[in-house]
Amino acid sequence: MSFYKNFISLSEYNLWMNENIYSSAEKLSDEIRKKDMGAFFGSIHGTLNHILWADKNWLGRFVDAGYGSAILDRSIALVERTQSSNHHYEIHSDFSKLKSERKNLDEKLVRWVKEGLSEEIIRKNLEYKNTKGVSFSDPIYEVLTHFFNHQTHHRGQITTLLFQNGIDPGITDYIFFTRSRH
Repeated sequence: MSFYKNFISLSEYNLWMNENIYSSAEKLSDEIRKKDMGAFFGSIHGTLNHILWADKNWLGRFVDAGYGSAILDRSIALVERTQSSNHHYEIHSDFSKLKSERKNLDEKLVRWVKEGLSEEIIRKNLEYKNTKGVSFSDPIYEVLTHFFNHQTHHRGQITTLLFQNGIDPGITDYIFFTRSRH
């Protein structure tokens, strides 16, 4: 399988898993979702916000470098420097708004990977600055791998918090997702 086809599959898995995680989290009260449970970003809500924050930062870097195509534009990125450098920045305090923006972003992400990227593009380098202003140049395929891996890492934290609160998000394995599509 090519890198490109793999990223298509990962973007679709990402959409599927985020829908699953948000549906599971929706079963909890807002108070429990926002309760500090000792996770790195405190709560389920805080961790969901962080994932969206990081995605908007990364996708904004792609847009800034000219890789956004017509699908992604600057409006998806965080506009204020204080927003883009604060890993604990709360994008939405309202869960329904957070869920809606997550779904919208995931749908754009799938379209962007399918229609805006190619095997040739993902082998190029992305020139960007991190949240501290340090410049980097990394192969796009490595940045995309980090992008999807970062979400998986934090969704794993969220599934633990969900289990601790009596919610079973079901099977989250990528291989289960791929088998369910065939």
